[in-house]
Amino acid sequence: MKGNRGVLKDGAVRLRRHPKLIWCWFGLNALLALLGTIPVALGVGKIANHSLYSNSVYHGVGLMAFLELAGNPEVRLWSNLPESFLFGLVFLGGALFLNGGILETYRVDRRVGSGEFFQACGTFFWRWVRLLIFLLVVLAPILMLAGGISKWSSRLASDASPEKLGFWFEIAGALVIWFLMMSVRLWFDIAQVRAVAERERSMLRSTIQSLRLVLANFGSLFWLYFRTSLVGWLGLTAGVWMWLKVPPELVGLSLLLWELVLFWWTATRLWQKAAETAWYQGQARAFCDEAVPPSAAFASQPCNLPAV
Repeated sequence: MKGNRGVLKDGAVRLRRHPKLIWCWFGLNALLALLGTIPVALGVGKIANHSLYSNSVYHGVGLMAFLELAGNPEVRLWSNLPESFLFGLVFLGGALFLNGGILETYRVDRRVGSGEFFQACGTFFWRWVRLLIFLLVVLAPILMLAGGISKWSSRLASDASPEKLGFWFEIAGALVIWFLMMSVRLWFDIAQVRAVAERERSMLRSTIQSLRLVLANFGSLFWLYFRTSLVGWLGLTAGVWMWLKVPPELVGLSLLLWELVLFWWTATRLWQKAAETAWYQGQARAFCDEAVPPSAAFASQPCNLPAV
């Protein structure tokens, strides 16, 4: 079986072979983000255009001017947020729909026609919805733990004798929550990869089997997942740093920079999915090579992982 470096390289090769997947995901995200900002932009534009508000915000970060503008009853900034949030839900649905076709393309690692791609999208869409429900159930206690840590750290900050005890407790708690969230996301990523590879209909079975598989290989899998995530976060950090250096009046350059950051984030996420698919297929091949002597007859048969 390949090491993590080989799996990451294999994932990068699959990503490069199928650039249309990046553009499809990126285009959907960019389009819905644009549509989501239109209600807010129209509401703000009625008041801010050709006014002192626009001068304060356009030539610098005028926080007080922005807050005053947001509080203007004629602008109704916050009342437009539900419409923008709706586009976020549309993107979630679109992402769930495309995910089956994306994973299928990375699994077969060849040119996939539109019919085959969208067939996979439709086949797995409702399975992803069920898997999302399981994910929310798993995340609920983690979010409750995060709330408890926040309250406890506030209490320690006000009552404990060491001045910074509450602060350090909150930092440690944030690291624990971050680790748990990444582990859960990795778990459900593998559940998706397994469902596509095995044509699994039961998402509960795929969730349980994937948990066992992740626990049995947690060190190498988490390291794989962490490195790809780190690349994405480094790109985001660099993009924010460059954005802070751009003069406020260069709106076009700022938008271009954020689109590049969005493209980088999209490519990194799909690289992650491609690498996870390569890892799973490597696990299946390693099992088959150990269980059955290689032969021409065996080579033509599909190779699936056993129940872990």
